[in-house]
Amino acid sequence: MGSKFFDLHLADPAAIASRVRGDVPDLVADLAGRDNPPDPALHPVFDLMARGLFVFLAKGRERDDGSVYCRAVEHLLRTFGQRRWGIEFYPEEEQSAIWDLVFGRCEADWLDLPIAGTGIGIIGWRSPATCRTLSWRASAMRQEGTFNRRYISDDTLDEVIAALDEGSRSGLGLFAIYQA
Repeated sequence: MGSKFFDLHLADPAAIASRVRGDVPDLVADLAGRDNPPDPALHPVFDLMARGLFVFLAKGRERDDGSVYCRAVEHLLRTFGQRRWGIEFYPEEEQSAIWDLVFGRCEADWLDLPIAGTGIGIIGWRSPATCRTLSWRASAMRQEGTFNRRYISDDTLDEVIAALDEGSRSGLGLFAIYQA
């Protein structure tokens, strides 16, 4: 059994959505002028976003180039996010609060991405209310000892709960990225 990774990003969904939807007309230039410019391989995706065409991609289906779209959104989250947590875990449906955080349905319709065969498996956004509910469920698992320490450690579960609480309190929610 090998562990996997997911990232949690605290970022303003409006700032990310505006870029994905094309509200920043020269997104490549905007990003290139920042401290951490994007990989040139992502420029065509940012051009697509800037022209407002990203929304017309075939969503929810696997594409050979699906990972480049996911990496572009990940770059936006790293650039405009306020905080990031890197979490190591073993994906197990039995650990339902963590499973729902990572694999649950994305609550942002504008973030419905093509599926990548490798690399980033899933990117989704969880609302502040969902973060609050998942925090409550994860806290109950922690308090009752009903989580399997083979799948996630005590310290890591505490870190997830703290991130969920911050996503709820901030009013921003959290973005979850599963690295397949």
